[in-house]
Amino acid sequence: MNIDKNQILTVISIVNNNIVIAKDFNGREMIVIGKGLGFRKKKNSLVYPDEFIKSYILVDKPKGGVFTLFEEVPFNIIETSQQIIDYAGEQLKMKFNVNLLIALADHINFSIIQYLKGNNTPKLISEEVRRFYKNEYQIGLYAIKLIEKNHKVKLPDDEATSIAFHLITASENESNDYTRVLMQSVSDIVKIVENALNTKLDDETLVYSRFIIHLKFFLRSVITHQTNSRSTELVSIFKQLKTQYENVEKCVSVIAAYVKEKFDYNCSDEDCIYLMMHIVRLYETK
Repeated sequence: MNIDKNQILTVISIVNNNIVIAKDFNGREMIVIGKGLGFRKKKNSLVYPDEFIKSYILVDKPKGGVFTLFEEVPFNIIETSQQIIDYAGEQLKMKFNVNLLIALADHINFSIIQYLKGNNTPKLISEEVRRFYKNEYQIGLYAIKLIEKNHKVKLPDDEATSIAFHLITASENESNDYTRVLMQSVSDIVKIVENALNTKLDDETLVYSRFIIHLKFFLRSVITHQTNSRSTELVSIFKQLKTQYENVEKCVSVIAAYVKEKFDYNCSDEDCIYLMMHIVRLYETK
């Protein structure tokens, strides 16, 4: 079989039994992962595509301890974790770095150990994950089935939320604390709207999905202290809607008060008009 020389890597250094640092044809440094790869290779050895499961372009120089868990986690779990990440990348149209593989492999290994010991660890914010990150949650369910197939262990479905949470954090490139705050705030605002409209919102509708997407972007701008520019046209629309939809205007006022108390952020007229437009759509379809 002819192998494209661009796919052949050259070892720079050995990290541990399963990881080497190598360079590609263009001289880019990469983290290369393969079972026993570090054991079988030495500096300046060639690495062929069929000898590793994944390579990641090395952007930042990692500390040696970052890869310690790859010696602690069975390699078959690392392989399963990479399969999940590859599937997630296809479904979400995203690329992930090696940090997700490290975190996910560690988590899955821990969960399997706890399950085999009979320990049931509580899962956080599972309802918020299911409602606001449906694609990631579905990938989490896929991961549960893959783990059962590869490791003969049937983890509870709630574990899907934890796996989804790793994907959410990685895809948004933010810390776990940031993601928790964002999801909790979205959940709180949805409850405010449901109370104001005296209804349970249908999370299967397009209107609802658009509202959630808007809330995520709105709250991200609030959390990161980004402000909106003032628009005379929007202010005029806001005044008209306030007159026409008094109950929705009251709902927006409650949301603005919540945002002020939680984030010390004063909602602008622009913030309120966009919130109001989405809530009016929800109001008219309830």
